Amino acid sequence: MRFSATLGRFNRETKDRLDRIRRIVIIKLFSAVIKDTPVLTGRLRGNWQTTINSPATGVIGIRDEAATIAEVQRMAAQSKGSDVVILRNNLPYAYRIEFDGWSRKAPQGMMRRNAIRFRRILNQAVREARL
Repeated sequence: MRFSATLGRFNRETKDRLDRIRRIVIIKLFSAVIKDTPVLTGRLRGNWQTTINSPATGVIGIRDEAATIAEVQRMAAQSKGSDVVILRNNLPYAYRIEFDGWSRKAPQGMMRRNAIRFRRILNQAVREARL
């Protein structure tokens, strides 16, 4: 009985730690994408939308980076381990800035630049989850 209780506790603790890591990664990765988005009016940066299990389809009028990142944090906290958390920007020129070099401020894009950083973000999240 003691072995199964120990194994059960290990299982719960591992799942909890993995969930903490997942949430930290979501917040750090999505926040980095938002912060790397070039700003002219704030519209592009504010239009990043975080959803769970289905992508956003519309455009929103937020221009506040802090509110956009707060939404990332809220959605990460709401999500469960099996959920897919999605970051999407539906402004028509977001694609052109990401891939066509429309912005000198983001020549490597916003998403692509942070995809390259993913391993570092994950390693940092693993360290933070140990605390």
